[in-house]
Amino acid sequence: MHKLRSILVREALLLLRDIPGLFILFFMPVLLIFVVTLAQENALKYQRERTSVLVVDQKPSLISREVCKALDSSGFFTIVRQVPEAPLTPELASGLIAQGKYKFGIDLDHPDSTIRIWVDPTLDQGYRTSILNSLQYLIKSVQARLAMNEIIDGLSGELAPVIRVMAEQKQKSLPPMTCLYPSRNRESIVPNVIQNNVPGFILFAMFFIVIPLSGSLITEKNEGSYLRLRTLPVRLLSILSGKVIIYFLVCLLQFLLILWIGKQVFPLLFGFPPLETGSNNLAIAITTIGSALAAIGFGMIIGSAATTHGQAAMFGSVIVVLLGVISGVFLPVHLLPEAIRVISLASPLRWGIDNYLDLFVRNGTLCDIVPRTLSLTGFFGLAMFFSIVIFAKRK
Repeated sequence: MHKLRSILVREALLLLRDIPGLFILFFMPVLLIFVVTLAQENALKYQRERTSVLVVDQKPSLISREVCKALDSSGFFTIVRQVPEAPLTPELASGLIAQGKYKFGIDLDHPDSTIRIWVDPTLDQGYRTSILNSLQYLIKSVQARLAMNEIIDGLSGELAPVIRVMAEQKQKSLPPMTCLYPSRNRESIVPNVIQNNVPGFILFAMFFIVIPLSGSLITEKNEGSYLRLRTLPVRLLSILSGKVIIYFLVCLLQFLLILWIGKQVFPLLFGFPPLETGSNNLAIAITTIGSALAAIGFGMIIGSAATTHGQAAMFGSVIVVLLGVISGVFLPVHLLPEAIRVISLASPLRWGIDNYLDLFVRNGTLCDIVPRTLSLTGFFGLAMFFSIVIFAKRK
């Protein structure tokens, strides 16, 4: 016990003296979660705001009035009929959109009654498609309603009012629509940027212990401190256990730091909804333990296999970033190509992130996270086994 305590003190001192390593472990994940979350929130805010639409309607007609009314009442569009440059004409509207000053425009004055929609070609394809589909849906709905009214007006005098009343009653009796977020119990957790980003950056921060952990292993091998320790009555298992315990505590601090940022800092500084973690604290603790062990195992195997600091830092950081990209740290997994989604199923970062998402967003239970947690601890066991084998060969 005394030997293990001495090893723990030694490892803690080595870690505290490694200022660049501490910077990587704590400041870099915090900086990344701020940058990525704010960027995603701004992108979503940009899409949630009303979109300005240039409307050329110099010869008002029934259909142009109804289209403008539908756009205005939708809550998604702001109609722009006048601009400071000059009276709004089709040529001017098209030119303003080509210059990027406006993103969308509608020409309701075309000679052959064609309704033309102008779209800024530099817009993101997903955003452009969603807005364009919305505009087309609104315009076609207005056209269909006016066509139906025209047909009803052409009926005989006594039949037209009856059918019109029936049509209006049918429209009013259509069932309302609402959006639900299914969960495994009655608690309602609405998904948002914070709910989706925090799990990813918890795992990302944990796995970046690969740099200081592997660096300390390589330093010991290259400077001979490991061999000096082995001349003492200290087992290899005790030496490695000291590193595992110290870096396990580091992972717990990273988890608490990012959790605190999601619960307190983002709501306080930016008005975001606070992170909701659900009610299954035991499952969260088990997931955190499994994730931390997997991150430590990854750092141990990299540090055991590498021979220089450059190899460990370059290979370890690149692998962590690649695993983060395919596992949902920076983008939700469902946005990735199918082939990448399949590959990510073998990533320990994906296992940990999915566990946290099950608990934070889906209100999952302990049974939901057990398979992936076993995979995380199994990964740790295999990594430690190979690390010990590599160390034993270099005895």
